[in-house]
Amino acid sequence: MGTLDEIKAEIDWLGRWLNVCLITVFALIGWLALNYELQKQVLVYITVAVISTLVVVVALINKAAIKKIREIKDL
Repeated sequence: MGTLDEIKAEIDWLGRWLNVCLITVFALIGWLALNYELQKQVLVYITVAVISTLVVVVALINKAAIKKIREIKDL
């Protein structure tokens, strides 16, 4: 497989993980909005921590994908 194909495959893979992380973030935010009063405080804090971590992961994946897209531009 050529270099261009490898970079495209990596971008596709990063895009899939970006989608998984974003779907998880939105699902957790929805769950939190519906259940924050009914759940124990510890569970709410854990959910907020997971959401925060996933937002950072999304930013890192996005940065990596943009870097790969710029690599294609330079080829």
